[in-house]
Amino acid sequence: MILKLTEEEITRILDALESYSQARDVQFQESGGHDEEARTDRDSADWVWQKVAGQRDMQFNNSVADAVGEGQTSDKVDPFDFKGLEY
Repeated sequence: MILKLTEEEITRILDALESYSQARDVQFQESGGHDEEARTDRDSADWVWQKVAGQRDMQFNNSVADAVGEGQTSDKVDPFDFKGLEY
């Protein structure tokens, strides 16, 4: 499934997942480590957070690579071309 989200939406989702994970972790700790549902919910929220943050970071890295032309090859390289190096 592909979702198109704005940066604000992504940030809001990540914040909500982090808050939920922390709340369920507190509940798990307060139960003395016996509330398996709270542990599972915490771990699931952390997993989803990692997936969303990872995709956001990958898209950012790809856009930077595209902007600088990374991965593009050129057969014509002039070793004496100093354009852009002028002071």
